[in-house]
Amino acid sequence: MPEKKIVVNISDTGEIDAETFNMEGTECLEELDKLLKDLALESKTTKKEDFFRNSTKVENTIKVKK
Repeated sequence: MPEKKIVVNISDTGEIDAETFNMEGTECLEELDKLLKDLALESKTTKKEDFFRNSTKVENTIKVKK
């Protein structure tokens, strides 16, 4: 089975983009929440087509608390 992972990128402006790999359905959302819940005031979640199939990718745009 492929390794499950989350890739997080933080821009110069403090925006955080996170994408999951090899997770299905709501698992990716739950894992992202565990990882990012103390960092963000607001977030935007975009579910890709794969979310509704066997694998899931989610991109979050999150603003860091100041």
